[in-house]
Amino acid sequence: MEHKIDRNNFMMQLAAFVVNKRNAFVVLFAIACIYCLTTLNKAKVNTELTDYLPDTTETRQGLDIMEDQFTTFGSAKILVTNITYEKALEEAKALEEIRGISSVKFFDWENAEDTYREEEVTDYYKDACALYTLTFEEEEDTELSQKAIANVREHLDGYQAYFYTTVDKDDNAALKQDMKGILAVAAVIILLVLLFTSGTYMEIVIFMITFIVAIVLNTGTNFWFGEVSFVTNAVAAVLQLALSIDYAIILFHRFMEEHETKETIEAVTVALSKAIPEISSSSLTTVSGMVALMLMQFGIGMDLGRVLTKAIVFSLITVFFLMPAMIVMLSKWIERTVHRSFVPSIRGWGRLVVRTRYLVLPVFAVLMAGGCVLSSRCEYVYDHSSIEADKMNEFMTSKVRIDKTFEVTNTMALVVPKGDYQKEARIIEGLEQVERVDTVLGLSNIEVDDDGKYILVNELNPREFAEVADVDLDLVRLLYQFYAIDREQYGAFMKNLDEYRIPIIDMVDFIYDQKEKGAIDLDDDLSEDVDDLHDALSDAREQLEGENYSRIVFTMTGPIEGEETFAVIDQIRNIANAYYDEVYVVGDSTSDYDLSKSFRTDNVKISVLTALFVGIILLFTFQSAGLPIMLVLTIQSSIWINFSIPALRGGTMFFLSYLIVSAIQMGATIDYAIVITSRYMDLRKQSADRKQVVVEALNQAFPTVATSGSILTCAGFAVGRLTSNAIIASLGKALGTGTLVSIILVMTVLPQILLVFDRVIDRTEFNRGAVKHAKECADDDKKKTGQGGSASEKGGC
Repeated sequence: MEHKIDRNNFMMQLAAFVVNKRNAFVVLFAIACIYCLTTLNKAKVNTELTDYLPDTTETRQGLDIMEDQFTTFGSAKILVTNITYEKALEEAKALEEIRGISSVKFFDWENAEDTYREEEVTDYYKDACALYTLTFEEEEDTELSQKAIANVREHLDGYQAYFYTTVDKDDNAALKQDMKGILAVAAVIILLVLLFTSGTYMEIVIFMITFIVAIVLNTGTNFWFGEVSFVTNAVAAVLQLALSIDYAIILFHRFMEEHETKETIEAVTVALSKAIPEISSSSLTTVSGMVALMLMQFGIGMDLGRVLTKAIVFSLITVFFLMPAMIVMLSKWIERTVHRSFVPSIRGWGRLVVRTRYLVLPVFAVLMAGGCVLSSRCEYVYDHSSIEADKMNEFMTSKVRIDKTFEVTNTMALVVPKGDYQKEARIIEGLEQVERVDTVLGLSNIEVDDDGKYILVNELNPREFAEVADVDLDLVRLLYQFYAIDREQYGAFMKNLDEYRIPIIDMVDFIYDQKEKGAIDLDDDLSEDVDDLHDALSDAREQLEGENYSRIVFTMTGPIEGEETFAVIDQIRNIANAYYDEVYVVGDSTSDYDLSKSFRTDNVKISVLTALFVGIILLFTFQSAGLPIMLVLTIQSSIWINFSIPALRGGTMFFLSYLIVSAIQMGATIDYAIVITSRYMDLRKQSADRKQVVVEALNQAFPTVATSGSILTCAGFAVGRLTSNAIIASLGKALGTGTLVSIILVMTVLPQILLVFDRVIDRTEFNRGAVKHAKECADDDKKKTGQGGSASEKGGC
């Protein structure tokens, strides 16, 4: 039977339509869930933060060039402990025989020069520990490389070995495993919190169904964006649940209030009509934080912001269109499972807050100022290896262990236009003079003889080439003649052929090509030598020379980031800029450098835009100029205090954690302040005793704040403690701490601000005249009630 509705009330019409067509909506949600379950893993997960750098950054441009023009072979550093040098050398030779391994770098003193330095040995073997540097024959994601690293692990299975490599490192798989545990813990936390704050056991079931459906819909539609970052993929479900749990609670509590005097269908309809504008307004502040994230230069903000915005939309849709149907369907069970409230009265806390307002507010002012200063002095880091999770994965465990005995160098690349080997040679010479640079490799410094007399790009005459290649001089002269004819350089015949110079690299290519064509006939030994040299040259060219660019690979010692490291990067760029206008320095350190630059802009943008968006929403919500300032200042202070904690501890904060958490903290925890303020504003219309209004407002808002706040806090700490990914762990800890600080300030400082600055609220209300008139009517009602009627009945108002 259809419920009669007020035709002049749009929200009532909408609510009645939803309730009357509830069975159809249940079917639609079932179909949508089945579809989304089949597409849960359809979205590609991107594990590279550098892919989200702006296209204008040097790192992003350099990476695009390297991906397009160069081959980067897989590599690995492996530390084996408790091993003798002799056994370590034996294992190095055995590892080199594994198919897919191109080379194993380890010091062989038996074949070393008589004058080798002790440091050369201790770079590879020290304190009964051996450090191997493996280079693979192919890129790290090929089947051959995957089989090779598996065989290496199997070969070293009997040793205590630490593998520092990305060849078989699967961050996405590890995160999926971590998130299973995190979601399980989060589910238990949610159940306990909801059990504590519920009025009927069946509401917990309704809430859980609503949450699960909303999460499935959101996750199953992530493929709309093609791919999502590993950060978004890991935390979206937990954050969606924590950010949108209020929506379901508001609707159900509205239903329970209406159900006291109305039948189920009517109660659900009225509750939904009232909850839609209330919940929609509440969601706007959260969405505003996500929109601010989406405006970041760093693309991870857009990635996370759009997925969480979509999550909020799906949560709203599920609460508005599915939850009413479940309430009606389970109404009998709701009535049968009603229990006494477990939520205690906190009127005692409210009275304490009122009494201590002149003590707490000055302390808060000091904390706010101190937090503002200290948070600005917080040392931010930009590299994932600069932070550690409580639960460390193999990659970070290996890095820490290798650093304990040896030093993990930082591999970088310098990309310059191709074509001038002499310029590249001078750049390499300059790099070798930089104090922090350990090794340098380019085509212009690859040695081709044991004495190191000649390098690959040297131009040699026939006699010099014959000496290097150990080939008959007459044969070499003949090859030089063929080369000159092939290149149409006939001037070589006009002059003395013995003075004709050809780069070694070009001559090897020419001999190999002519041999393959059958134009020249070499003896077996020489043919094999040419093949081996050409294979080695091809490998070098794949890594170091592209169609339009050359690449110089170098390693740096010392910290991977920081002002000193960034200064070295500038020094290296200046060396290359002396010869080329187009220069790209690429690597983790330059990525961190670019991130540090974008952070300065994004930091200000996120802070200003989030506060501005939230402030505008509050301005229209409360129709007051003073209240938005009070609420935003309270939450902004919690953000400052949150990010001043690392500075007080002498620690660091991962930049991404600050950007994401500050937006979420302002956009989401402001809802707690809105709940208390709304209660305060409603109650102050009914009573002139502002102190008692504060006490009642806190008591009435406590269940909502406690439910949502405790879930978001616990979810943050659960993520921080249970994941092995340091980036996700840092984000979780910052979110948990920030939410907890917000709750404390909202439940303590905000009520005191409202009480102390109550007159400011009065004077900054847009409809001040109407409010004053309503108060006068309320006072008249109280005076005249005992005289036989109210003021309104007697025509007073």
